[in-house]
Amino acid sequence: MKSRYLEWISTIILLFFFTYIVSCSNSDTARNRNNNAIDTAAINKMNARANSLWSSLPDSMIAMSSHILAICDSLDYTAGRIDALRNLGIGYYEKGKYNESIQYYNKSAKMALEAGEIEREAKIHSNLAMPYIALGKHKDALVELNKAIEGAEKNNLPLVKAHATHNIGMVYHYQQQEDSAISYYTQSKQQYEKLGDTSKSTFILGNIGHIFLKKKDFKKAKDCYLQSLKLAEKQKNYKAIGNAQQSLGALYLEIKDWKNALNCFLEAKRTLESTGEKTEYLRLLDNLSEVYLELGNITTAIRYGKECYNLAQLNGQLYYLQSSAKRLSELFEGKNDFIQSLEFYKIYKAASDSLYSKENKEQLVRQEEEFRFKKQQNDMEAVYNVKLWQRNYFLAVALVLIFSMSVIGFLLLRNFRQTKKNNKVLESTNTFIEEQMALLEESDRFKKSLISIIAHDIRSPINSLHFILEPFKAGLISEAQTKELLSSCYDEIDTLTTHIENLLIWASQHLNTFKLSLANFNIKDLFEDIIRFNERKLSEKQITADIDCYPLLSIAGDREVVRIIVRNLVDNAIKFSRTGGRIVLGARANEINNSIIFSVVDNGTGLAKTVWDKLYLDAKPISLNGTGNEQGFGLGLQLCMYYLELCCSELLIQSVEGEGAIFSFELQSSTI
Repeated sequence: MKSRYLEWISTIILLFFFTYIVSCSNSDTARNRNNNAIDTAAINKMNARANSLWSSLPDSMIAMSSHILAICDSLDYTAGRIDALRNLGIGYYEKGKYNESIQYYNKSAKMALEAGEIEREAKIHSNLAMPYIALGKHKDALVELNKAIEGAEKNNLPLVKAHATHNIGMVYHYQQQEDSAISYYTQSKQQYEKLGDTSKSTFILGNIGHIFLKKKDFKKAKDCYLQSLKLAEKQKNYKAIGNAQQSLGALYLEIKDWKNALNCFLEAKRTLESTGEKTEYLRLLDNLSEVYLELGNITTAIRYGKECYNLAQLNGQLYYLQSSAKRLSELFEGKNDFIQSLEFYKIYKAASDSLYSKENKEQLVRQEEEFRFKKQQNDMEAVYNVKLWQRNYFLAVALVLIFSMSVIGFLLLRNFRQTKKNNKVLESTNTFIEEQMALLEESDRFKKSLISIIAHDIRSPINSLHFILEPFKAGLISEAQTKELLSSCYDEIDTLTTHIENLLIWASQHLNTFKLSLANFNIKDLFEDIIRFNERKLSEKQITADIDCYPLLSIAGDREVVRIIVRNLVDNAIKFSRTGGRIVLGARANEINNSIIFSVVDNGTGLAKTVWDKLYLDAKPISLNGTGNEQGFGLGLQLCMYYLELCCSELLIQSVEGEGAIFSFELQSSTI
């Protein structure tokens, strides 16, 4: 009872201390009207302090967390409220009040979800699985653990995932599916170690060892316990050392090696007493009571049993309360002290009824392992906080030196920024100059090409006309010769007209003055116009021009653009067709994407592969003589490719040299 009074006195002092901190924070807030927010760091420290009491003083943890929750409610501090509710869930869980624990965890999880506190929510789901495991609701536990793992994987929270994976192993452990449990324990161990956290491995190895011990595989169990002990000693983790020592004692107890069991338990006792740790110490007292009972030392067995009972009663640890009460009942019955035996038996029954609906020792033992694993997490967090405090201390010391250099750093930074800004301006200016140079070079190339075309390809037919008309002007030719010359003039003028038209379009392309004009038109009518335009050329080379097109087929697009493309393709086909050849102008609907596929097919000389490739790779016009020695300056196919690019299409060429060529393109039917 004295210990119980001390616990309550300690709780009152802690509550007074934290109330004082908050009141001081509120006073400071009142004095500073420009800052109405509470010092959230103080509340976070209060929650961290409450969390550190989970195994040793669960009643104090509950009282403190309730007080912190009231403060957070009054200040509307959501993050502090979430942590306080989670701590209440942990406290009631440690007290064995699992339904209350579930209620607080659910409130905390809901609040974390609404506030978007992703990491806190994932942790709570992993914690919430624990009371469900204790109540035997393994399906509900797995639902929460899957939520925790899903949140951890989605938001890159590897520590939460490792914790949830371990708890899944515990579910299978409780369900006596040992192989699955070992698999999850192993995954959790690997996940922690991948993060550089080998401290959890000592406890996970202990859990795996307990499974092998239950299977009576004493060799593997001993190997796990020894690995756990070796790792704990390397880390100088005295709680883990004591835990591994008493696990070895439990192994010797199982194989009835009482002497080695007692030695291991006594070693564990000395180790744990040096740490002041109480949760594992309860298990140790219970084990010492059992081993002395087996050795026939009833008095010592009763002494350790009572010590275990008193400590369990003080901390509200129901498992060890019922375990020690049951053993004390049996010990006093053996001494014929039936009054005390009956009293402890009643306590044992009451504790068992509060803990489980029916007794299941395997579940209780595994629940103890879960307590140990969770406490180890908090211990690691405490170590981390100490290291963080040390780092901040050294940072504060270094701040004096940093402050003395801050002015120099500021000046250097300002100079660097100004230099960087100047460099950006210079870079931008250089880029602008380079772009203008490129435009000038392009303009220069265009002018040279234009002059070259005018000088050669336009001058050539004009000179021919001059040569033809000169005899006519001098009166040196007959009437019959005049008719022949006029026919030649017509051919030259026709050629000149085509060249000038293409030249004007090509120049307009380079000056960026062209825009598409959309309208509906009949494709067959367009083909017939083009054939009529080329009747004389077709007749001269005795070429047949056919149309392969549905009579009513139409398209919404720029008729003039399509006319220029098809006319140039037909002109090209005539140019490279042999006498008596055949050209087919085709068009068909592609219903899949609401487009029209155009084609111009000839059986002429075809294109060489080198010429074909050059059409795509070289922007300069390519001039080739036709089968009738027709000349040109090669703008036709360049114009086709340009206009098709404007229409989001491309010119496709299929050709076998000496056998003919197929030029095709596809146009979408635009919505007018």
